[in-house]
Amino acid sequence: MHYPGYNTGDVILSEGEWYPFRIHNLVQLQDHAWYYVLQDPNGLKHFMPAEFYMNYGLNTGDAVLCKIDRINCTGRIFIEPEHPLYRIGEIYPFDLVAGPADGSADRIIVSDLYKNCIEVPVYDKKITHGEAGVKVMCKVLNIKKGKPILEISINNSLFID
Repeated sequence: MHYPGYNTGDVILSEGEWYPFRIHNLVQLQDHAWYYVLQDPNGLKHFMPAEFYMNYGLNTGDAVLCKIDRINCTGRIFIEPEHPLYRIGEIYPFDLVAGPADGSADRIIVSDLYKNCIEVPVYDKKITHGEAGVKVMCKVLNIKKGKPILEISINNSLFID
């Protein structure tokens, strides 16, 4: 979906594409939640919930690269800023938080560097050992609301096919 904006801007924002935004302000709205006010390349302002990005080190005046995650039917734009630590498509070690040692799980839980707990599907792999604290190599498929969406890397000593 495309978003032509409410002005005569030159840039048409498209889902899945990355654009530079400027952090205009941080405000608290009537719902008592904090929001970043981001200004798009056309000068239009958009709200982004701050609660998911508090570890990002975002400050007023900063330029930040953002992906247009979704544009709904009313034209509201859902923005995902570039993660400061993880890149989509790359493989990183994550700490195993929970995974049964008997291999019966269809998912494990890992922790990222910000201590977010993330469920990772196991699919057709069997767990050979699952002690907490073990590093699990995972590929970042996407990032939503500041948390990586992961899959287990093919070369991983924690699992067998």
